[in-house]
Amino acid sequence: MVSEKTVARHADMENLVSKCGAELLNLLDRVEDADINDIVEVICNLPKIEGEEASKVESRKLVAARMVGKSLQAGDAVFEKVSNAVYLALRGVVLGGSGARGRKLAEMALTKVGAAFLTHKVVEAADVLIVAATISVGVHGPWYKQLADTM
Repeated sequence: MVSEKTVARHADMENLVSKCGAELLNLLDRVEDADINDIVEVICNLPKIEGEEASKVESRKLVAARMVGKSLQAGDAVFEKVSNAVYLALRGVVLGGSGARGRKLAEMALTKVGAAFLTHKVVEAADVLIVAATISVGVHGPWYKQLADTM
């Protein structure tokens, strides 16, 4: 988008990314088995330009589909960076709590990959993880203690 001069300013790009993120969340909440083509449709249809040629839009969709497909594979630099950011965000909430401190830690981690708008979703997921861990400690804690004592 930037290279095509579709988006002129940094603020415009941030607005576009936020809008795109919201649309993707909406898609993933509505469509249980969304695929790469569905994701590409959302990504490529948001920055529509009035009077743009259909071939240019299709070309952009092909490039986006390849990029998204590649970036969803383990080992890809984008995948690794995003996975690490989500891990750090979850860790921040689990260790820092779901209050202001944990949220700030999560937001800092997610901002590095342009996903700060997902902070509330990460906090919700971390809350579930905390409950599961608490139950696991209650159920398996004595077994872990006995195992540690025998070592």
